[in-house]
Amino acid sequence: MAYDALLPVEAGVATRHQPNFHDGYLTFSRSYTVDVTYRCFRRCGYCEYRADSGGLTALAEVDRQLEEAAGHHCREILIMSGEQPWRLPDLGLAGEPEFVDRVIEICRRAMAKGLLPHTNVGLLSRESLERLRPWNASMGLMLETGTDQILAHAMGGGKRFQERLRHLDDAGELRIPFTTGILVGIGEEEADRRRALELIAASHRRHGHIQEVIVQNFVPKPGTPMARFEAPTQEVFRGAVELARAILPEGVTVQVPPNLNSDSWAELVAAGARDLGGISLDGDSVSPRHAWPAESDLAAKALTLGYRLQERLPVYQESTADLRWAADQLRQELVGDEVTYIINRNVNISNVCVGSCKFCGFKRGSIGVKGAYFHDHDTIFAKLQDAVDRGATEICMQSGLTPELNLAFYDQLFREIKARWPTLHLHALSPEEVRYIAQLAGRSVEDVIRQLQDAGLGTMPGTAAEILVEEVRQILCPEKLTTREWVEVMRAAHRVGLRTTATIMYGHVETPWHRLQHLEVIRNLQRETGGFTEFVLLPFQVEHNTLGKYFGIRQPLTLEDSLRFTAYCRLYFGADIPNIQTSWVKLGPEGVAESLRWGANDFGGTLMEESITRMSGASHGQNLDPDQIEAAIRSVGRAPRERNTTYGPVSARPRDLAPSCPAMA
Repeated sequence: MAYDALLPVEAGVATRHQPNFHDGYLTFSRSYTVDVTYRCFRRCGYCEYRADSGGLTALAEVDRQLEEAAGHHCREILIMSGEQPWRLPDLGLAGEPEFVDRVIEICRRAMAKGLLPHTNVGLLSRESLERLRPWNASMGLMLETGTDQILAHAMGGGKRFQERLRHLDDAGELRIPFTTGILVGIGEEEADRRRALELIAASHRRHGHIQEVIVQNFVPKPGTPMARFEAPTQEVFRGAVELARAILPEGVTVQVPPNLNSDSWAELVAAGARDLGGISLDGDSVSPRHAWPAESDLAAKALTLGYRLQERLPVYQESTADLRWAADQLRQELVGDEVTYIINRNVNISNVCVGSCKFCGFKRGSIGVKGAYFHDHDTIFAKLQDAVDRGATEICMQSGLTPELNLAFYDQLFREIKARWPTLHLHALSPEEVRYIAQLAGRSVEDVIRQLQDAGLGTMPGTAAEILVEEVRQILCPEKLTTREWVEVMRAAHRVGLRTTATIMYGHVETPWHRLQHLEVIRNLQRETGGFTEFVLLPFQVEHNTLGKYFGIRQPLTLEDSLRFTAYCRLYFGADIPNIQTSWVKLGPEGVAESLRWGANDFGGTLMEESITRMSGASHGQNLDPDQIEAAIRSVGRAPRERNTTYGPVSARPRDLAPSCPAMA
């Protein structure tokens, strides 16, 4: 798939000196199948899914399946059914709406666990698609073929390709991310396959919603009317994959099922396939005799072909369909309608730094350089007193890397702060600062964190992450800590009981592949430690830094691009990291308010003072008062709630407590 589609030509991307990144990836989705019912109004000659008896799967069994899926870290819930089962009298369904009610309930239960439904239950009305839209990350329906003149569909009930094309177009008009496909070898001719692919391509060009097309080979199945039919030859099937790649728009991925082609799927990759579908933990409901290859085997084989196997969601990051509906619904299921914020202040002790990050407009090389500063204790304490007087519960403290800001400095400073304001929360020191302090002290990172925790450090910001992929970090910040080192600092903090945030800086030279790998690093660590409180999205600021100038990044990402990526991050993290924050300093208060419709649930802090982003060109100010934040939240119909650093309620403020000792100089 063309993963550059998400990034606009003029905004947030390099227009010259474009890095030459590796782009050989094969994708798959880790999934679990939930079958609403095996009953089907149709009777296709190739199908062994259909059952002649039985009813709807009990919701208690659905809950058991969803619990198993969540326990194995599946993200996609493939919800399947026979076609139009409400037309079977013995099921007792009062029409299509009642059947869709049942599907929505399954989707709701899946989302409550942070899972992402992908519903493929056969032909539906436009009204049903619209009802299902907010409950699904994506949906699907196989077009199958471009003719009605085949025996496979003539054995009862029938399938009409024009009806199925109408379903595809309805989904497109509703901007639902969509999967469709063709069957090869069910009695059609090459001209029929070509016509089906051309119809799919035309639908996508009209609506921009089709993210992948499955090219699936017919396999004879015992007990079916077509059991004695021959499967298509490998030459015919490979030709169908090549035809699909030639006809479909570049942004539409070709998918093939490796369980039906265990000995030959590598040839299909050479023919243009780039996705291996949903690898379902509970098997293939449609072809239960054909087990999925082990994920490790797929990864090993992919490497021999020059590809990396990459897990994806059931919705593609670069999909141009609407991600907002599902992201907003998932947000509501996981965290409700409250929007949190914190009254805090940024305090940057110094902008003098020995680092060499190319995206930074904050750094000054020495104290004698114009604009450089190094605040003394009097200045720091005056800032803290002002913050406390204004109701702050948190101080966020990050600075440059300089030998003067060493372990002894922070140990003394934190102890003095906590002596004056015992309940003022210190959210301080990026992983890069901690690594640098440990290096200066000749101590392990964990020892340093323990000492600073004892001195009063409460939590740590998960900045310095940028993009956690080495080929990108070598461009952005070659002297900064590596991805492995960032993870180790965060792991050490979590191990000693310090919670942290996690961040991403996006919209520069990275590709969507890099974003996906960055999210995967953070998600995997969260599953290991549970130590992240929130995920913060930070779009790159293009002005006043070497990176923007050298790579010709003339404009930051548009608000629409950031909103779409916010939605994707909500879908990606699910229940792993339920709190998603966007930055009003970067997007503006109105932009953050809009992001609350796209999956975000935290507005960030009042800040009171902001230097790092502002010095790279941001123009949205340094302070928002609580009433301004609450007004912005209410403007989109949501309820504001002040929180503390770890998302608990604010029970008392430092200003409400008598100081335990006199003010210190």
